[in-house]
Amino acid sequence: MAEKSTVGTVITVAAVLARAAAYGIRAGNTRRAVERLQSRFQERADSARYLSEAMTKLDVDEPTTTAYMEVATLSDAMAANVAGIVSASDSLSTSAQGLDSETRAQHGRMADANRTHTVQMADRQFIQRR
Repeated sequence: MAEKSTVGTVITVAAVLARAAAYGIRAGNTRRAVERLQSRFQERADSARYLSEAMTKLDVDEPTTTAYMEVATLSDAMAANVAGIVSASDSLSTSAQGLDSETRAQHGRMADANRTHTVQMADRQFIQRR
C-alpha cells in the first residue's frame, strides 16, 4: 500500500513541477510580447510627436496639430502602462521560479524519506474508508 502512495505522490509532484515550468515559460512569453507592445506604443508616440512638431513649422491647422500631439501623449501613457505590465510579468516569472524550486526541494525531501523508509504515515483515525 505504501508503494502505491509513493508512486501517486511522485506523479503528483511531477505534475506540479510540469505546471510550474509551464507558468515560467508562459511568463517569459508574456514578457516578450508585452515588451514588443511597449516598443510599438513608444514608436507611435515618437512618430506622432515628430509629425506634430513638423506641422507647427508648416501651415497646418491647429486642430490637426493638436490631434497628433494628443496621439503622442496617449501613446506615451499606453507605453507607461505597458511598462507596469512588464513589471507584473517579472513578478509572475519570479513567483513561478520560486514555486518550481520549492516543489523540487519538497520532492527531494520526499524522495530521501522514501529511500530511508522513514516516511511519516497518517494516523488511522484520519483515514476514511470508501
